[in-house]
This record gives sequence, C-alpha cells and structure tokens, in this order.
Amino acid sequence: MMDTAATHFLFSPSSTYPRPVACLIDRDAQIVHAWSSDLDQPGPQTRPPRYLRGWNHVELGADGSLYATVPLHSLLKLAPDSTLIWRVELPVHHDLHVTDTGQVYVLTEQPRVVDGADAAFVMLDNSITVIDDTGTPTATYSLYDLLMSDAVLSALIISHIDRRRRSPHHRAALATHHDLAAAGALRPGRTASRLLRDLPGSPADLLHANTVEVVQAHPAGLWGDGEVLVSMRELDTIAVLDLSAGAVRWWWGPGEVSGQHQPTMLPNGNLLVFDNGQRHGYSRVLEIDPTNHAIVWQHLADPPQNLFCPLAGGAEPLPGGNVVISDAQGGRALEVTRDGDTVWTVATLTAAGERAQFYRLAAVTGPVATRVLGTAEHPATVAALDLLRCELLDPVRSPR
Repeated sequence: MMDTAATHFLFSPSSTYPRPVACLIDRDAQIVHAWSSDLDQPGPQTRPPRYLRGWNHVELGADGSLYATVPLHSLLKLAPDSTLIWRVELPVHHDLHVTDTGQVYVLTEQPRVVDGADAAFVMLDNSITVIDDTGTPTATYSLYDLLMSDAVLSALIISHIDRRRRSPHHRAALATHHDLAAAGALRPGRTASRLLRDLPGSPADLLHANTVEVVQAHPAGLWGDGEVLVSMRELDTIAVLDLSAGAVRWWWGPGEVSGQHQPTMLPNGNLLVFDNGQRHGYSRVLEIDPTNHAIVWQHLADPPQNLFCPLAGGAEPLPGGNVVISDAQGGRALEVTRDGDTVWTVATLTAAGERAQFYRLAAVTGPVATRVLGTAEHPATVAALDLLRCELLDPVRSPR
C-alpha cells in the first residue's frame, strides 16, 4: 500500500509573474522545493492579459524534471535546479500529460477559418500535439476535425457556431473576421489568440479544451489503450478520442455539467470530473460510469455554494481512495473522503497574505517526490519562500 503521507502537491501561483514559480508542498503545507524561470514570459510593458501570464500548468516527470506551459508560446522542461533541459516553441495551453515513455501530449491552439453562407467565421481550433522525449514535436491532431467526425457532436458544434454568428458580439467582430480570413492563415501564438479573444464576447473561443489525458483500455471495451481523454469547456463535453483512427470513441456532458475541468480515468473504468457549475452557481465532483452515463458518486459542499470555482480548478484521486479538489480561484485545495468528510485543506497565500490563485494543484506520489526533495536548496526555492506561503485550515466534517 502506498504511504499517503508521502503524497506531495505541485502548483504554480499566478501572482509570481513575471518570474513564475512552481512549488512542491508536503502535507504540512511546507514548500519543500521550487522551480523558476522567466524564459519566454511576455514583458510587463506589453500589459498581457491574465491568461498569458506565468505558467498555465505544470507537471512533474518521473525523473523530477518540471514541464511548464508558457501560455500560447512554448513548453519548457526544467531540471530540478531550474536549468533548461529543452524548449519547444508551440502555442500550448491549459494541460499536458507525460507518458511512462517520456512522450508529452499537450494542448495547442491555432486560428481556423470556417466557411459560412454569409461570411467566414474565424475560430480558435484546439489540437493535441505529441512531443517526444527530446522535445521534438512528432504529430498534431485537430480537435475540431476529430469531434466533427461524430454526427451528434458535429451538430452540437455547428449549433454553437450558428448561435455565435447570430449574436451581437459576432456582428461587432465581423469586420475583424473578414480581415483575418482575407489575410489567409494566421501564425498561431499569442498575437493571433489575443486578437481573437479580445473581440467582444470572444466568439472565436468555441472549444476551449482544458484537459488531456492518455488513458488505459476500458474494462468494457469502450475505448482502447493509449486513446486520449479530453475536456471542452464551452461545449460542456468530455470525450475519449482515438487519434490514429480520427474517431470519437465515447462522449458525455451536455446538459449535465457546466464548464467542467480535469476528467480522469479511475482504475475501475469510471471517470472522475470536476463540474465547475457555472450555470447553477456551485461546483461539485462527479464519478461517471461511462457504460451507462450514470452519476454513481458526487461530492457537494454543505451548503453547495461553499465550493464554487467557476473557472479553472479540478479534482483527482489520491492513493487510498480520497479525492483532492483544486478550488483554484479561491486559492485553496481540499482533500475529501468518499463519505463527504474534508480531511485536509490548504490555503495558498502571497507574502502579503492574499489568496494566491493557481490553475490546478497536481498530486505527486511515489519516488519522484523524494527524489526532488533530495536536491540541494537553490535560488528558486528561496524565491518561492519569499513570495508566498501555504497554511493548513481546519477540516470540515460532513453532517451525519
């Protein structure tokens, strides 16, 4: 049995821009290691929006190296002492998955012109890019193309496009769309994405993928080994995709979740997902049986509005069966049992004592945590201790 006390947690607070920091904390809320680099960060004089600042998401590799996404610009692999191992320039965003062989599956984004009867519609297509262990991209798969291969999802996407075409926001953006379409393909990256997102109502951000996970074969054969689980926030949809076949194997979500993040496959074949709950004003964690689309377990706060993270956040299983929840906008994480008890809560705070927001907190288990802990103290850890702190909060028990 794995020692749950050895579980550590990794996150990158947005407040540390323009020199982002990723912190590894233990269960006592102590920062035990940190990484930092200002490589590829946009200068403060450019007044970048929040989604272009810092590191969108960070993950640890099996060797203790850090993978950090510089939003819509590059993916970095840093050694435990923060020196650069490799860098690849790509319009990455939101999430990545590192396989046992060292391959990286990362979400990327690029403008795409969709023809229409009256005028072209310029959207931000999302893709999954595969990178080998040397930092070389080997394949890219369009989520738009994959989802459009399914008749029902195709109709859903077309309805979203039609609704956005009819909105006053899109009419205000038509001139920009026309100019972009006339100019041909835009170079993917910060400039194009910022231009399209800054349009009134952001009509171009149609898919907004926020999670990618390579999964094992489902026990009932719903999908195969090595296929990919993704989440599209704007469509309220999670799906399993066969990249090589260009096919959708399974999907679920519209009418059930709202703005969801971080679906993950459990050992029993079920899926855990964080339902941000944008429409109903509270967040929850759901376990879904994909064979019948049934919700077989959920966690709600008491009252439900005590947990509401409308953007970012997530939930993932821990050794022993508990679940860690990232209340990202609240600057806290909490561990809950299957009976509804909150047994551990940590607040992430700036040096001034304000809540430090982050995209998502990731659990780090196994020998990788102790391997990182064995490195000598270096400037990034010292800087992290000066910039922020974490503190434990009293756990809350569920009513009986």
